[in-house]
Amino acid sequence: MDSTKNATISGERIIEPIAAFEPSHFFSSAIVAVQVFSATAKPNWYKAGYLNQAVPVPFSLGLALGESRFISLYTPIIVKFLRFPSNYQVSFEVPKYFQDCTLKIWEFVDNQ
Repeated sequence: MDSTKNATISGERIIEPIAAFEPSHFFSSAIVAVQVFSATAKPNWYKAGYLNQAVPVPFSLGLALGESRFISLYTPIIVKFLRFPSNYQVSFEVPKYFQDCTLKIWEFVDNQ
């Protein structure tokens, strides 16, 4: 998955921050790689946001939070989430001061 979002800006002020990335893909592997970019990030910024694992739960409750991982800006990172009997989804929360954000996620697929 490769997706870019932008904040709504008026002048130099952010009117509407970037909404969380919520891909509809269900992941089956516990291992994913993540990288986050921002063309307008300041040189001293290192925080990109939080990647959250969401697991379907029974009884029509929807999704429950599995794990949440801090993701650094620009640095590719491999994340190993908890394993659950069912597939899971992810969401990525961007800091409110970001003007733009590109999120890349790769799912590890074992061919054995």
